[in-house]
Amino acid sequence: MQAAIDALTDRFAARFPVRIASPRRIGREAEFPLVRRDGRAGDVSALWDPLRADRRARLTYDDPSAQRLIQRIDLDDAAYEVEMGRATVEVVLPPVDDLIALEVASAGAVRRVARAATSAGMAVLGYGIQPRTPGTTALMTAKRRYLALHRAIGRAWLRFTTTAADQVQIDVTRGELLDAINLMNLLSGPLIALTANSRVYGGRIGGSRSGREALLAGLGEPRHGMTPRRFDRLDEFIGFICAQTCYVLPEGDRYRSFRRPFSAYLAERGPDLNAYLWHEHYTWSSARPRAHHGTIEIRPACQQPPDESLAAAALSLGLVEALPHLWPFLRELLGSDPWPAMAAYRRAAVRDGVRARQPAPRLLAGLLDLAASALRRRGRGEERYLRPLFRRLERKELPADRAAARFRRGGVSALIAEFRL
Repeated sequence: MQAAIDALTDRFAARFPVRIASPRRIGREAEFPLVRRDGRAGDVSALWDPLRADRRARLTYDDPSAQRLIQRIDLDDAAYEVEMGRATVEVVLPPVDDLIALEVASAGAVRRVARAATSAGMAVLGYGIQPRTPGTTALMTAKRRYLALHRAIGRAWLRFTTTAADQVQIDVTRGELLDAINLMNLLSGPLIALTANSRVYGGRIGGSRSGREALLAGLGEPRHGMTPRRFDRLDEFIGFICAQTCYVLPEGDRYRSFRRPFSAYLAERGPDLNAYLWHEHYTWSSARPRAHHGTIEIRPACQQPPDESLAAAALSLGLVEALPHLWPFLRELLGSDPWPAMAAYRRAAVRDGVRARQPAPRLLAGLLDLAASALRRRGRGEERYLRPLFRRLERKELPADRAAARFRRGGVSALIAEFRL
């Protein structure tokens, strides 16, 4: 088994570059809830006709032979995909050199989908979860692989139908990869504390400021969220992923139930990288390496409000740029093994956001300073995108708190007015 994991690790690591161009690039996978005027979940399929009217549109179907379910439309500058929930649209932006270019690309792509939604009597929200509609089978997009995963996982799978993350892909080298995995998982608590934006869901104010992370925790540790320990070698991380249950595997144009640790597949078939990448895609660490792109994908931030749309992306990029400075900073504050303290803090941050008690008094302020300095060194003025996070820390107030306040005063309609794009 170790020989198979070693071979898999070598093939996986080879997908990451030895060097990357300067500046380090960033891409964005931004999920947005789609709602009707009364706050009930919308339907992404109503966006397809306005989007495909563009002659550049390239359509991808879930079943290419039947061509019944459109799952993605690609244009020259962005792609639009229906997520696990049929009321969540994902805007996929290719990598760009800096946050300024990402802001321009994001604004144009989001404006296009917002216009399409308005024409269909719906709204796109800069918010991290469906505010009114709970997750049910009726909300699940009927992609074949999603149906197979639902059969294998059960009701917990439906938690993905309502949530909307703001995920980024950031270039990393082969030599940076292990630090990026360890540190960006370890720092998922601070990232959540500063970006939580999903307190109102199911038509009520929930107990967690990051309702999406609270819901997804039901998928079970360690499959979702912060990794449980530091990995000293990449093969340890690969082995950790292999030990998790592989629910289904693709087989031709179908998906067959497996429901055993992926290590059982390795024992039967050997180090199949494509099968590993399929399995790994359905594990949800807060930061996970993406071999297809040579990036680290950073996942725990809620979708941000319209007026602060790049706050989470800026923090993620700043922290990756600051990788060499993070271990010394954390060791000074938290000692040689920060995992227990940071795991407890992550749980508190999901509930209380920026008001959660920090494991050391200057943790959040110090991380923001390191991220700002790292962005400043890039010389492009990107540190300005962190200003909303400094304000949130100073005021101890998050977008999640704004959502709860609007909901108390005017219900779901007031929340929609506040977060509508």
